[in-house]
Amino acid sequence: MSVTESKAVSTTRKAAKNPKNSAQSAAVEQALANTPVEMVPLSQLALSPLNVRKVSPDPVKLQELADSICAVGVLQNLIVHLLPDGLLGTAAGGRRFRALNILLNGGTITADYAVPVKNVSEEMAKIVSATENFQHEEMHPADQIAVFGEMSREGKTAAQIAGVLGYSTKHVQKFLRLAGMAPALLAALAEDKLNVDQLQALSASEDQERQLNVWENAFGYYRNPKELREAVLKGEVPAAGNRLLDFVGREAYEQAGGGFRYDLFSDEGFIGDTVLLHTVARQKLTDIAAGIAQAEGWLWSEGRTEGVSTYGEDAERYLLLKQPAGELTPEERARFDALGKQLETLSEQDDDEDADHDALELAADGCQVEMDAIEAAANIWAWDADVRAHGGVVVSLLHGAISVRRGVMLRSDLPEIAADDKTGVNQHLSSIRTEYTGATPEAKPLSAALVKSLSSERTLAVQAALAAQPQMALVIFVHDCLKSTFNYHSFVASTLKVSLHAHTGNLLDNAPTANDGLAMQHLNAMHEAWQAQLPDNWHESWDWLLAWDTQQLISVMGYCLAKTLNGASERLSHKDSKAGKELEPVEAMLGFTLRDWWLPTKANFFGRISKEQISDSLSQAGLDGAARDALKMKKAEAAELAEDKITLTSWVPECLMAVCEQPDAGTDTDTHTAAAIAA
Repeated sequence: MSVTESKAVSTTRKAAKNPKNSAQSAAVEQALANTPVEMVPLSQLALSPLNVRKVSPDPVKLQELADSICAVGVLQNLIVHLLPDGLLGTAAGGRRFRALNILLNGGTITADYAVPVKNVSEEMAKIVSATENFQHEEMHPADQIAVFGEMSREGKTAAQIAGVLGYSTKHVQKFLRLAGMAPALLAALAEDKLNVDQLQALSASEDQERQLNVWENAFGYYRNPKELREAVLKGEVPAAGNRLLDFVGREAYEQAGGGFRYDLFSDEGFIGDTVLLHTVARQKLTDIAAGIAQAEGWLWSEGRTEGVSTYGEDAERYLLLKQPAGELTPEERARFDALGKQLETLSEQDDDEDADHDALELAADGCQVEMDAIEAAANIWAWDADVRAHGGVVVSLLHGAISVRRGVMLRSDLPEIAADDKTGVNQHLSSIRTEYTGATPEAKPLSAALVKSLSSERTLAVQAALAAQPQMALVIFVHDCLKSTFNYHSFVASTLKVSLHAHTGNLLDNAPTANDGLAMQHLNAMHEAWQAQLPDNWHESWDWLLAWDTQQLISVMGYCLAKTLNGASERLSHKDSKAGKELEPVEAMLGFTLRDWWLPTKANFFGRISKEQISDSLSQAGLDGAARDALKMKKAEAAELAEDKITLTSWVPECLMAVCEQPDAGTDTDTHTAAAIAA
């Protein structure tokens, strides 16, 4: 079933209802028990405007009820009240009243057919109508929203409404929130054109015009609740999972004057002042950096939410020096070796079945922590005093954790190197600079099959991202058309490979592991949603497309065009050594990053490169310990280790990253990803 065909369903479950034990419910039941049953002719009855059930009952079930009444009569009395015209309005029992009229219209009964009723006041009729309808067949969500809203306008609280009708207070609160939705959307809910989940997603914004605009411009796959919520909240920053907020703390942010916007469907809320949050986070990082610089003797320090990178403005301003290898003092070496022997002893003891394994593991962890601290301290003090006197330390956030980058030089502070200067600080810095500007050893090339696979995986991810932005697909297509029409002598290839067939099948042949990837999940979901909207024999004529509006045509065309994209290649680009290099302009326009769509695994990457390359990959991801471990393993085990560890990071091979995304080779982890998370 397509998204647009899905029927409206109530999110209320039986568990959402409270037991009928409230004092008000008991009072209603007692009042009804004291009201006598009267027999009145059917002609004296009408449907009350107080009846909360507005959506017409299921005609099949209604006919079944009429057949039952015909066979055994009306077994349960109706609740009525006096109307201004003298008739008795049916406030509870509307289905029975409609069923009786079916029998009357069919000639089965006459207008004087005696119907059992209880005649109550108008106020009592309203409460009984709501209570009875909620306790019997589940009311349509639109009716629930309407009656909750009406009772709220009369001054009843959510708790009071819940007590009368037997629902949880939270359920009533949620539906009261929906009562303020755009009237056109509530009407669409009553007509089963959207469901409660979709309505809740749209309610994340209080702007009714925006709610309606998002709904009217969403088609197929984009009408699922997740996509609707993202569209209606575009530009808002959720507090949940925000790394800067987690680092600063909600209390500190609020004390600084920051606020949140809440709705009933988001307990965390949305950050009200992102600029203030960045300021508070940067100040906290600055204080940490200043403390480190003072303790270790660095000339300057800086705190920033993003790490220092090796491209763009950072590359022009900073020079990142390589971390020198730390050497342990004799005392540190003795302690380190003693801890190592202690670890071996603990490991041997742990092999004993009667051993206290938890205590041994705790002791082993303590040894490892102390060993790591000794190595870390040695690395910190391995920096030369001259470098400290001229360099600085930058503290930033990476995946929510503090990242410290030592040995950062300001290019403007670097002294000129004299040719005959063989001693001192200048010469020391000269040797360091030379070390970083020299050519790097040529890496072992990737196989043609792997390059084709990786570039195909990248293409599928960009296809999925492009299909989600049909307007961008249209822009690229029009541009290709203009190149073909107005610059037909140009040898510049078109971006889209429009040949009236998609390239997805070929791409999956190149990269079978992509079948289960996130990109194919999105593409398959969109494909099924669009296919469900095609009529029978749709391919025989385009007449049916004349009924589609322009936005719908653009959306489906964008999906089809996206699947013509093909960046697969067997070789890395000559200049930048990239797989799928020609995809970069499309990625830049979409704000695309492959890290959101794809992660390397043993099957699609690590199992197809050498053990040394696996170790290098782990090192680039900031997993130096795992990188060393990988070299000691068999290749298959190393590949499994890499898959397990890389999942915890956002690293992808450099050959799949756009030039503007290149990671900081001098940092322990991927600073670009940290920047993306902060945004």
